[in-house]
Amino acid sequence: MKSAEDLIADGDLKFESKDFEGAVDDYSKALEQQPQNADILYNRGLAHVFLNNISVAYEDFSSAILINPKHEDALFNRARIASMLGSYEKALEDYNRAIELNREDEELFTNRGAVKVQLKDFQGAVSDFTTALDINPSDGKAFYNRAMVFLSIHRKDLAMHDLAMAYQNGVIQAKETLLSLQN
Repeated sequence: MKSAEDLIADGDLKFESKDFEGAVDDYSKALEQQPQNADILYNRGLAHVFLNNISVAYEDFSSAILINPKHEDALFNRARIASMLGSYEKALEDYNRAIELNREDEELFTNRGAVKVQLKDFQGAVSDFTTALDINPSDGKAFYNRAMVFLSIHRKDLAMHDLAMAYQNGVIQAKETLLSLQN
């Protein structure tokens, strides 16, 4: 019988080679030996994401968080899934918890800002996108998202600036939006 460590290593290799079903199998076997290992649950959840088993992935991330409430990656990924499924309040809760653990990750703020847009909290969204840009001034996604909020609240001047910055930082669609506003 292989040890949990060997099964995890095998699962990691299969994951890296995109054999996600094999990875799930190895992680599941490792969990039989170490059922309280949040990292194995997290890794299996990721493999399920790539297999498009979204609800199973959500459950694995939830189990990992139950074992380790400070598992930032599990919180982040569970929030992403909740957002994809339209459960914006749940996503917001997880992003809030993840941000409490790591206030230096601009992606957490950018994603939470996108959730706030869905919840019609435009001021909160602008604040989150601005914080993301404070952390990483070349985050084109944050510039673009903030521009979209500015457009929705009729601040075309601010939106045009952010669209130009988004394009400058690699967001190609920002150019089209900027050109459409100039016409």
